Amino acid sequence: MQKTLMQKIILLALGFLPLLSADECGYHASLVGKEDFYLTQPFQKNISIDLQDYFSTFDEITAYKDLFVKQFSNYSTNARLDSLEPYPLIPFTEDQNLIHIKEEIPSFRASRECSLRNAQLVRITNLTKDKIKQVLIDHGIPYVPFLGIGYQSSVYTPNQGFEFFDTPPSGSKTILKLHELSLPFLDKQGNIAYPPTTDASSTSTIGTTTISPVGKRSVTTFSPEDNDVYKSQVLCAKTNNPWDLLRNRDSWFKLYNKVSKTLNTLSKAIPKFGSVRNTLKTLPSKANSVLNLIKIQAPTYLKNIAKVLKTFSTSSPWEKANFSVLDTFKNLIKDVKKTVSTLGRSKGMLTMTEGNPSFIISDVDESNWLGKLNLDEDVFGIAGPILVEPVGHSIQASKVVSRPTIQSIVNNGREDSLSNANVEIDNYVVNLNLKIYDRINDKLSKYLVRPNIIKNKVTTATHVVRTKKSSYALIRQPSLTNCFRKEEEAYPICHSLDFQKDLGLDNFNKAKSISCGNSLFSKDYDPKFLECPLADAPETTLAYRAHCTLQEESSDDIVDNNMAAIVSSTKPISLRLMCDDVSKMDAKSFEVSNFPIQISTPCEVQEIKEDTSVTLLPQLNKDFVQNQFSTEILTQTPNIVKPSFNFPWQHPAAMPITIALSISIPILVITIFATALTCILTKTPFCKPKLKRKPSLNEIPLEDIKPVEVERFLEEYALTRGLPDYTRLSNLLNRTSRPSSRRNSFSRQYP
Repeated sequence: MQKTLMQKIILLALGFLPLLSADECGYHASLVGKEDFYLTQPFQKNISIDLQDYFSTFDEITAYKDLFVKQFSNYSTNARLDSLEPYPLIPFTEDQNLIHIKEEIPSFRASRECSLRNAQLVRITNLTKDKIKQVLIDHGIPYVPFLGIGYQSSVYTPNQGFEFFDTPPSGSKTILKLHELSLPFLDKQGNIAYPPTTDASSTSTIGTTTISPVGKRSVTTFSPEDNDVYKSQVLCAKTNNPWDLLRNRDSWFKLYNKVSKTLNTLSKAIPKFGSVRNTLKTLPSKANSVLNLIKIQAPTYLKNIAKVLKTFSTSSPWEKANFSVLDTFKNLIKDVKKTVSTLGRSKGMLTMTEGNPSFIISDVDESNWLGKLNLDEDVFGIAGPILVEPVGHSIQASKVVSRPTIQSIVNNGREDSLSNANVEIDNYVVNLNLKIYDRINDKLSKYLVRPNIIKNKVTTATHVVRTKKSSYALIRQPSLTNCFRKEEEAYPICHSLDFQKDLGLDNFNKAKSISCGNSLFSKDYDPKFLECPLADAPETTLAYRAHCTLQEESSDDIVDNNMAAIVSSTKPISLRLMCDDVSKMDAKSFEVSNFPIQISTPCEVQEIKEDTSVTLLPQLNKDFVQNQFSTEILTQTPNIVKPSFNFPWQHPAAMPITIALSISIPILVITIFATALTCILTKTPFCKPKLKRKPSLNEIPLEDIKPVEVERFLEEYALTRGLPDYTRLSNLLNRTSRPSSRRNSFSRQYP
């Protein structure tokens, strides 16, 4: 179990490594800082659409708006609110207030009396029992009935669920009277009393609890109407409306004024609802071509308006409203604003005219649209709104839909109601114009160019944009416009990329840009590199680090060479590698004459000039206690920490830089030490291949290598080209007269 867990920790740590392998290390340059994005393309199609959901929503808003306003106006002033609530309210809980009925009435009539006051008989829970007791004390109420259901051994109260509350006196007579004659009572001492089983005793004892019968007792009759033992004052619980209590009314009136202004705005927009249908009906009739018919759903914000107006078009929901209704009305304000700003803007549905009936659909059900357009939703995406250009309409008279219309009727003098009228459904033939993107073919990658010195020249191209078919070299930052992100997409989406503008030079045309861009990805010398914009190389040595990924032909291992130091110069130079201030080479320095050269090392790279040394690249991971390897490729390497640079040559297109990691230093530390410690503790074979390194050439007896194996060794140790041992090995190959087939080699001679 422990061993399996340790292996999982190693896999988790190594899982970060692929994030670092984003650079393309070519012969002429390294392309770093990869950024992927999608580039949209225009799409057009003729199709039939059904706008009935829009029309029915427009009709609902038109029909219910005045009914809503009628109810809404009842809550505009203190006088009107007081008239709606004639009974004094006692604050109770966050959701309820209490109404006190001071008249003593039989308890079995209590629920009905509360109902007449738009309330319900108070219910007791273990949480509210003490609050009710305090109300009884504050208002001098001796006892009140509460809603309870009695059984043989317990009483439950119907709250959110049945809650065990009390154990009444056992016996069928008690339960019978609890069901038929009276409800249980709570007195201001907090005791619960039940209807007496007889008239013989004024008190009864249940266990350690003494229960006193309530009210005046009469032994002459058992009628609950006349027997005072079943009568009492009553407490009714009523929903705590946001406007009920005086302390809440100021905030309510502020919101009321905002909603009132919103309704005025909506009133101005409603006439345009009807004009949409009328405008579309002026289009020429078309045959019933409903192939690929798309049913367009009205946007959520428009449907929400209709829902709120309909819900609060009668008085009952207003009286049952709690404080959550404030959020409902705030959202109504937002939805009306969005309706006016979206549908009422240029090319919005509410601004269409007979001469220009086109409109934009912003709220797109992407899956539905792609299916109707015969586009695979796993491959394609829709970017932005859809422009709809209606060209005709076809009426299907056989299909009807219920359309709400106002019909004033008498309903106890309180409400209006709605009736339904049948109208025809219109399907419209339209031209669709939209932007789509192909996640495979429209995916592009942008790189920064870090040039190498080739034939005393360097390219001045600063960026490369790679498409599925070609790569474009540019001499300035690509002009990407109208870019945005979608939550479900891994990469940004851009609507425009002006290649011609970004080429920058009159004589650097598109064809040369492609030739140059493709050559910069080449691992060997490519004559088309000469079509790149070029400049004379600097006299100083050019060096930088890149995050290269290599594939060894003699191995199945992919080597994550995140420490690669790439060096090029116009003349032979002497280099020295220093790790932890100690030279890791057998010689103090080594000569390099073929460029560019790639050295896999985290060590400091120094150029030796006579008796002085110049730091080309500082050591990486200087704060870590670890073994530093040089001129070798490991199957598992330390991660990069971005160093600082101070170079004499500051050409903007080729300034030596280091690619910073996207992983923070704390995670880096944990990853390295967790991996190393786990491998040491478990001694699992899983770790061994990752820690094993190839022997360097100076550790191999070159004289013992068979002639047929020389070429393989040259291929495996191609990155050490220019070092003395590699030169000796190369001489062995020349003596055997074997042709060289080393590809992907940085030190290959120019053609």
